[in-house]
Amino acid sequence: MELQNLYSQYQPLLFSIAYRMLGTVSDAEDIVHDVYLQAGEKTIEHVENEKAYLCKMVTNKCIDLLKSAGHKREVYTGPWLPEPLILNDNDPITEVMNGEAISFAILMMLEHLKPVERAVFILREVLDYDYSTISQILNRSESNCRKIVSRVKNKFPLIKEEVQAPKDPEIDKTIQTFVLALHQGNIQKIEELLRQDVTLYSDGGGKVYAALKPVYSKERVFRFIRNLLSHNDKKQAIIKIVNVNGETGLLVKGDDNVKTVISFHVKNDQIVEIYIVRNPEKLKHVYL
Repeated sequence: MELQNLYSQYQPLLFSIAYRMLGTVSDAEDIVHDVYLQAGEKTIEHVENEKAYLCKMVTNKCIDLLKSAGHKREVYTGPWLPEPLILNDNDPITEVMNGEAISFAILMMLEHLKPVERAVFILREVLDYDYSTISQILNRSESNCRKIVSRVKNKFPLIKEEVQAPKDPEIDKTIQTFVLALHQGNIQKIEELLRQDVTLYSDGGGKVYAALKPVYSKERVFRFIRNLLSHNDKKQAIIKIVNVNGETGLLVKGDDNVKTVISFHVKNDQIVEIYIVRNPEKLKHVYL
């Protein structure tokens, strides 16, 4: 298969693996690009399963990168959040990933896994690969891969629950109602939609205004969001509802670039977690 055809057919899938593994759009794109450059330098017509071969290259590159990036995340200023993935209509990436286990809540849970655990779990529980294929991709025995999945499910049972949860249209409705309440200054409605133990994570990377620790309780969370939006209003910000990681979210644009992307985790019609990405380095790929 010619390289261009190979790219057109498998790029969305390979990006979806890399993004779930890394939580960063820029690194995922770089890895997929590097894999195709390497594939172009080799003769892979003899490869029996080109799809598995490319998945193996991407997965192993991601594992290596996660191992090398571990220290950087440990010394990161404030909470570390994934780079937001803004999904647009008629985008091949959207067709592959929209609503399929890429929410911030799931990516945050995956952060608790070791690189190999993360790879096995994504390939099995998210992409539904059989253990024979996973074994080939990771150069591990099928029994070892089964044990890894079992161990992850026992240690982090909520991950499987979140991954397998069906898409609930009421989630987007709850978020849209919350956004409208913010716009209208409807404090009563905001309090109804925030769970009492709601947690807010804001990632400024030490470069812009953000909370250095998670913010707990509906009172503190509401106060933080109100201060953030009022700060942006002074600069004539544009606030737009967009698809962030498969769910309704907010994008805040300043004079010349995107300033903030906000995503939500909803359960039982209430917001339980809010994720605010403000680190400029994590928003370079986002356009309004």
